[in-house]
Amino acid sequence: MDLFSGYIELGQPATRKDIEVARKFVPESDSATQTALDALLADYSAAVMSKRLSLLSLLVAHPSIDLPLSKFLSMLPAMRIRQYSISSSPLWNPNHVTLTLAVLRGASLANEDELFQGVGSTYLESLAPGARIQVAVRQSSVAFHLPADPATPVVMFASGAGVAPMRGFIQERAAQKAAGRQVGRMLLFFGCRDPGQDYLYSEAELGEWVKDGVVEVRPAFSRASDKSLDCKYVQECVAILSRRMKRY
Repeated sequence: MDLFSGYIELGQPATRKDIEVARKFVPESDSATQTALDALLADYSAAVMSKRLSLLSLLVAHPSIDLPLSKFLSMLPAMRIRQYSISSSPLWNPNHVTLTLAVLRGASLANEDELFQGVGSTYLESLAPGARIQVAVRQSSVAFHLPADPATPVVMFASGAGVAPMRGFIQERAAQKAAGRQVGRMLLFFGCRDPGQDYLYSEAELGEWVKDGVVEVRPAFSRASDKSLDCKYVQECVAILSRRMKRY
């Protein structure tokens, strides 16, 4: 069980080669399965990639494919490292970090009766308070840091859980301002679906930082644009702001 849950990517979309190999293990008498696999190869992008049809799903859907376990394992890629951005500032707590993530759980695109779950997010969600896990900390790109001078203005763009590093940046500027330092203007364009669902940190923290003059937030709600100046997407918010600036 550990092999399947922690070392190989079972949900990876099947490649053309995977399907071609699987076809070789279809009994000659099963023309229906052969035809089905040929159809997948003929319309690979729409039938496989867009639905994220995995090799495992393919074997479940076509049980006559007599693919040996050893061959099946050799065709699957190794489990990829899941990477998350730290969403807090060391000025807040040098011995503590926070992560911001979205738990991926929903109907499979290949079969709506099957549940598709994110590997890393589902695992982290299942942990109890105080649980210990092994992680590796990697430095981000040299360019992906706040300017050395805290007075330098910053414009940020994020959507959903992608706000994680931006939260850390704003938290750092908030701490610097609270300590009496002069901080530059921060502008965050934040794309979400609905203010009541995925407008992360909107009240608990972003709202306070807005009141404190640390950041200005311009949200774009794709499913409730009437609540974001008729902006469905961040690009529209940027365009509206640009037009207003040109008037002055």
